[in-house]
Amino acid sequence: MAAGKSGGSWKVAYADFVTAMMAFFLVMWIGAQDEKVRQSVANYFIDPSGVSKHAVQSGAAMTIPTYGTIPDEKTLQMDNGRHQYTPNDQTSPATKAIIMWIQSDEKRYRYWKTQAQKAREAVGAASLSPEIAKSPEELAVQHLAQQLRAELTGGIPPETPEVYKNLVLYSFHEVNWTQIAEDLLRT
Repeated sequence: MAAGKSGGSWKVAYADFVTAMMAFFLVMWIGAQDEKVRQSVANYFIDPSGVSKHAVQSGAAMTIPTYGTIPDEKTLQMDNGRHQYTPNDQTSPATKAIIMWIQSDEKRYRYWKTQAQKAREAVGAASLSPEIAKSPEELAVQHLAQQLRAELTGGIPPETPEVYKNLVLYSFHEVNWTQIAEDLLRT
């Protein structure tokens, strides 16, 4: 057989191998990134042109753009709702903004400290029930976190244009309400 007639099939196999390795290392790199980077990569594959600037629902294999409140959000009284995944030692910018806003006004700070005390008192009797597996402190944190979220998200004027409401509500979903409640109950 002549030298120029065959022997190029290894190039195709090698190209397939290199492509597979590149895909493998990209998946490994994306898996090691924080939630914001992974969400940015997911958003790119949903809309590569970058035209749509709407947030997408995270946690699904096939995400679609969502508007308004978070889907599958639990709203039952004294239920956990969606959990925040920011560790307590890493406060998100939205959480810091709410903490600073509460602490910036003495009257507002006293109001929330009073609400924290009321939350502690309100769950005192409920925590004696044998069906409840949480400690009184955990129940007080949960109760105060729900109240914080309800009062602050409910304060958006109804005449606010829908786009601004969605932006504000999206920002509120970045807040770790539990962390704020723990802070108010601690001090």
